[in-house]
Amino acid sequence: MKAKKDKFTPIEIDVNNPKDVFESHREEIAKAIVQAINANFNTRKKTVDFARIIIKGLLVITLSIDRREFKDLLDEQLQTLIDFEDYESCALIMKIKEKYNQKPVKL
Repeated sequence: MKAKKDKFTPIEIDVNNPKDVFESHREEIAKAIVQAINANFNTRKKTVDFARIIIKGLLVITLSIDRREFKDLLDEQLQTLIDFEDYESCALIMKIKEKYNQKPVKL
């Protein structure tokens, strides 16, 4: 029997004003993108939800990424996480990028 891989749960961000969510939560969002890609690398999902933005406790906006964007997003998040000096997440990005080099990914 195979061991179950931990299922990724999208992060939840509570805000009053959605205008600055990407600036004020940049590191959290970058980490969530990387974790979502890692958890769904071998799945067949075409899109993956990575965050839920809850505005004033009423409105929920779900942020998703398309599988075809995984590779480019990894490069973008790498730079963001270097800026925040989160080298553990940077190492995870490098591991995921190695997976791309080791086996073909179906898009």
